[in-house]
Amino acid sequence: MLSRRAVSKLTSGAVVCQRRYDHDRWYGHALELDTHNYRFTGEVPAWMKTRQRTEEETKFAKSILPHVDFASSYECLLFDADRLNASQNRKEFGNEIKFRLEKQSNTVARAQQLVKDGTYAKDPRVEDSMIARIFDEEHVQAEMKYVKCIRANELAEDNRLDILPGGSANSLREKTRWNVNTELHPSDRSEIAARLTAWLPEKYHIVYFDDFQTVAANDAKAREEMTAIVANVEKEYTEEAKAAGYTEDLKQVVQELYEDVDPTRHITSQAIAESTSLEQLEDWSRLVHEYNGDDRILDIYARAATITKNAEHAKLVEQMRAWRKLSTKI
Repeated sequence: MLSRRAVSKLTSGAVVCQRRYDHDRWYGHALELDTHNYRFTGEVPAWMKTRQRTEEETKFAKSILPHVDFASSYECLLFDADRLNASQNRKEFGNEIKFRLEKQSNTVARAQQLVKDGTYAKDPRVEDSMIARIFDEEHVQAEMKYVKCIRANELAEDNRLDILPGGSANSLREKTRWNVNTELHPSDRSEIAARLTAWLPEKYHIVYFDDFQTVAANDAKAREEMTAIVANVEKEYTEEAKAAGYTEDLKQVVQELYEDVDPTRHITSQAIAESTSLEQLEDWSRLVHEYNGDDRILDIYARAATITKNAEHAKLVEQMRAWRKLSTKI
């Protein structure tokens, strides 16, 4: 198999310098593969088969599993609206909201220009397709900006030892060198996050805050201001909609804006007092609970107790009103 051959000095020198265990050069990767040579016979080889548990092993594994009540009250709270557990749900950050609004503005402006130019006016289907293409292009642009923001923050997070101040054993750099982020003190973690955010340019900042719907639900004054803004927008575009024949479309858009700000605006104290249907009250209670759970929920309970003539429930509602006053007392 091996035989002596005359080699030049150059070749022998290269062989002498060859490392003994350099399998890549001598044998390729053949000796380093973790697969096995076998002849395929139609059955899975024994070394590839997963071990099958016996029935006794399966029963034992099931017997030691803890009991779990799925969709319990705790899980129902977790699955509820973002408003109830905002810290566990992802919100839009400031730049993301700005990019989304830019996307919408650019889409509307480009679509209006396309319709105004009348380039595809001969075929409405082609015109609709081109407007949809504009929407797709703007959406991709916005998504690319989101990705840049997230990647910039990942860069800062991965290079924190270069960014954070050091020089002492108690410095943030040494703390992050020797501790996992989840093991650090919350104050240190918040300071680290603030420093990494400050290191990034402002256009890459990821700062989360409540969206306008959450603000409207929790702040009555802000809700009134938003409702007034929607009413002013309706007044501003009424004449233009009449001239263009888009009155119904304007009404639909304004209605959707009102729904975004306050979907429970029709549930007033007077409407609750005049209601005689328990089903309607139940539906209203769900809407109010999902929106902000304000004092109207107690009005609904009181009205239901009056309709059913249940004195115990009426007394309980009075106690709940007293508890409400104590809980909101500043």
